[in-house]
Amino acid sequence: MTTERATCVHCGLPAGRYGTESKGRIFCCYGCLLASEITGQAGEEGQASWLLVRLGLSAFFAMNVMMLSLTEYIYGFEGDVAAILNYVQLILTVPVIFLLGLPILAASLGALRRMRLNIDVLIIIGTAAAFVISVYSTFSREGHVYFDTITMLLALLTVGRYLEANAKASSSNAIKGFLDLTPKSAIVVRNGVEETVDSDDISRGDLVKVPPGTGFPVDGRVVEGTSGADESSLTGESVPVPKEPGSMVYSGTTNLDGTVVFEALEVGEGKTVSRLVKLLEEARRSRAPIERTADRVTAVFVPLVSVAALLVFAFWTVRDGVDTALMHALAVLVISCPCALGIATPLAIWVALGRAAGSGVLVRSAEMLERLSGVGMIFFDKTGTLTERELVLGAVRIAPGSGADEREIIILAASLESGYSHPLADSLARAASEMGAGLVPAAQVKAAPGMGVEGVVDGKRVAAGSARYMESLGIGTEGIIRGAAMDLESSGMTVMFVGVGDGAAAVIGFTESPRPESAAALGELREDGVGALILTGDNEYAAGALAARLGVEARSGLYPGEKVGIIEDYKRRGLVTAMVGDGINDAPAMNAADVGIVLGCGADITREAADVSLLGDDLTKVPWMLRLARRNHRVVKQNLFWAFFYNTLGIGVAAVGLMQPVLAAAAMIVSSMIVLGNSLRVGRMKVER
Repeated sequence: MTTERATCVHCGLPAGRYGTESKGRIFCCYGCLLASEITGQAGEEGQASWLLVRLGLSAFFAMNVMMLSLTEYIYGFEGDVAAILNYVQLILTVPVIFLLGLPILAASLGALRRMRLNIDVLIIIGTAAAFVISVYSTFSREGHVYFDTITMLLALLTVGRYLEANAKASSSNAIKGFLDLTPKSAIVVRNGVEETVDSDDISRGDLVKVPPGTGFPVDGRVVEGTSGADESSLTGESVPVPKEPGSMVYSGTTNLDGTVVFEALEVGEGKTVSRLVKLLEEARRSRAPIERTADRVTAVFVPLVSVAALLVFAFWTVRDGVDTALMHALAVLVISCPCALGIATPLAIWVALGRAAGSGVLVRSAEMLERLSGVGMIFFDKTGTLTERELVLGAVRIAPGSGADEREIIILAASLESGYSHPLADSLARAASEMGAGLVPAAQVKAAPGMGVEGVVDGKRVAAGSARYMESLGIGTEGIIRGAAMDLESSGMTVMFVGVGDGAAAVIGFTESPRPESAAALGELREDGVGALILTGDNEYAAGALAARLGVEARSGLYPGEKVGIIEDYKRRGLVTAMVGDGINDAPAMNAADVGIVLGCGADITREAADVSLLGDDLTKVPWMLRLARRNHRVVKQNLFWAFFYNTLGIGVAAVGLMQPVLAAAAMIVSSMIVLGNSLRVGRMKVER
């Protein structure tokens, strides 16, 4: 495994071209290696404490060296006194070299083995040269010593990188938070006896008892008891969800006010929280286009800095000698350390992804987050997206001579649609259930997304869908049945034709109402300058009535291919597009758009191929996510500008001899902290218009 494709075992960021390796584990930087050992990650107990001692001891030695150097500078000791002070500084410097210098040296050698030239290699060369010159000057009693510079430089570099590594790790709090949502233990009922077991030991089919105020450890279906569940941790919506026998419960959510017993269905890696964590980790490992651009710039930046340091060394050697030249060249190397540049993009993206996930919006990748920031046109499906998902069966009109009655038509249509999750299918299933009618298994079922379904039910060829779908199957819809459909449509209903055999047997009308938040979501998009358009296969009356209520344009009676054509047309105009839908019938349009947004996933995150999944039903999260993405993109550009500007300015100041290496190390830390603070702002800011 190369470090370019591997991810850091401490913070999870891609290791990139300049990652480092220790004991078979990959780190994105030396700071993460240090932080990993200090925090004891990967089970390195004892070594963590020892490394923390090493850092503390190094700081102690470095401060003593600094004080001795300052004393010598103030009082101007000469002769034997100066020599003794130099020997003492050498003795105090050697432990710092072993404690902090050797780990950086090991990381540098690893980079050289992979034929990579990184800043660690250059800093080690510079500090090693300063140490050799200082040792020679100590024993020869000629020239200057730089033990104070060496020790403080190594200490500041180590502390700075450790702080950076921990800041990067803190951006993974979203994943850690999800992992903490599930209880460590649970009550399982086996053979009528309750026993407390580890949550990881729950098996599929176990009966799990959950008292009020306790989290659900795995996914399952309630078999006993009623309660409310707080699913805000997954969906971002605070309204309690009622649970009763037959209801699904999900890991990571909390039982509120009643004891329930449920059958475990999804355990281990299959439970909701585990899948959500997996999707988040995949998103964090992905790289946005702007991040890859920064990587390419960094790859060129390090060799350029090397050349600049050599030129500075050559210039100052001619002017003031090797001693001065070495310090100025080392200052150039230290101030140019691209730590801030390396974390400017990924950290801000990580924070934004975590913030979105914590609010019930799952973004598939960093690239999708960047695309969201540029969306200028959003297309919406109508039924189940802008309208309430639960449609009500309003009317059934039977074709004369069909020989069928209303009950039979509902059973046939509901049985045919039973394998699909769609508002019309759900409405038919509820109507059949209310009639006390059982469904009949359907065979040879074929679906045309966005148009209809056909199959064999109870030995009869049955089709259900739009008039155009019926015509494509050779089923005529002219005459009285077409007139009945027009009457239902003109009253604002969504209609479905039902064909039995070779003829149209009935037309069913469904009533629907817009979601309460639809108007608010579309209004926010308008205020943000984002266009919106409804694309639906429904009739012009139903689409027009909804469009008038919401104040947005609608295109009606569309085939899936026609929806795709409209989206492609807007893309040719140079607009970044998004499609918001709720079912499989919206898949072609969502694939055609630059970003596909699935609404109403709830805690069911099986739609893992979606670009963006709204885990709840709140449409206002669409403009919210666009604003978050735009804010994040601005922060990324601010970070990159600051990192380039600061490093370039610092290199210039160091090159003309106005900055010592220790001051350069402190300035490097300041630069990184500014980038870190700006990135972490994304997670704390209120996303407003």
